[in-house]
Amino acid sequence: MAVKGTEERYNRSRVEVEELQVSSTTQFGAAATSVALIHGAGTSANPETTAVANKNFLGYWTETTASTGDCRGMYLRTFFGGAGSGEALRCYATINFAGAAAVGGTINGAHISLSVAAGSTVSGQASAARITLDYAAATRTMGANVSAVILDSNIATGNTVNAKNAFIRVTDTGAVKLKKLLRLPTVASAGILAAHTTDAISHSIRCVDDAGTVFYIMCTTTASNRTGGA
Repeated sequence: MAVKGTEERYNRSRVEVEELQVSSTTQFGAAATSVALIHGAGTSANPETTAVANKNFLGYWTETTASTGDCRGMYLRTFFGGAGSGEALRCYATINFAGAAAVGGTINGAHISLSVAAGSTVSGQASAARITLDYAAATRTMGANVSAVILDSNIATGNTVNAKNAFIRVTDTGAVKLKKLLRLPTVASAGILAAHTTDAISHSIRCVDDAGTVFYIMCTTTASNRTGGA
C-alpha cells in the first residue's frame, strides 16, 4: 500500500508539472535545451513573453510570525569549487524597445526596499540593502581589486553622457527628509574619519545635483597632518 501511495503521489506531481510547462522553453528539470540546470524559462534568443500590463513572471509573497530567529524570503548560495568565476545572483534588465522606455516609470536592474508598516518599528539594525565583504580567518594578503562594492559603467562609443549622469544618484523623496548622505564611524585617530590639522586642499571629487549644479568635495593627498597618519 505504501508503494502504491507513493506511485500515485508521483504521478499526480508529474501531471501537475506537465500542466505548468506552458512552453517548450520552460524547464522544471535538467534539459539539453536550457542553460538552467534545475528550472527556468526561456533563453536570451527566445524569452518568455507577455503583453499584459502589471504582471510579474515570478512572485513570492511570504510572511513569518516567529518571535525569534531569522527568516529569509529567498536564500541563494553558490559555491565555487574550482578556478572559475561568476555570481551567486545576476540581475539584468535589458531595454530592447525601439522607442523611449520607462515613460512615467522606472526600469531597474534591481530594486531593493525595506518597508516598515504603520504601527511597526525597528529596535535592531535594518537596511534596504546590506553588502558584506567576508573573509574567513587565515594568514593571507587580500587581493588589490577586492571591495565590498564596485560601481561600474560600460558605455560604448557614440553615446553622449548627460551632464546629470553620475555613478550614484541620491534622492530624498519622502515627506520627512533623511537629510544626511553618509553615516560614518566616530572621528578617531587613524580611523576612516580622522581629523586633519593644516593639510592643504589639493584635489576634489565632482558631483552634480538634480538641478544640474556642479559641486566639489574637497580632498588632499597630504597625510602628514592627519591624526594617526595615513
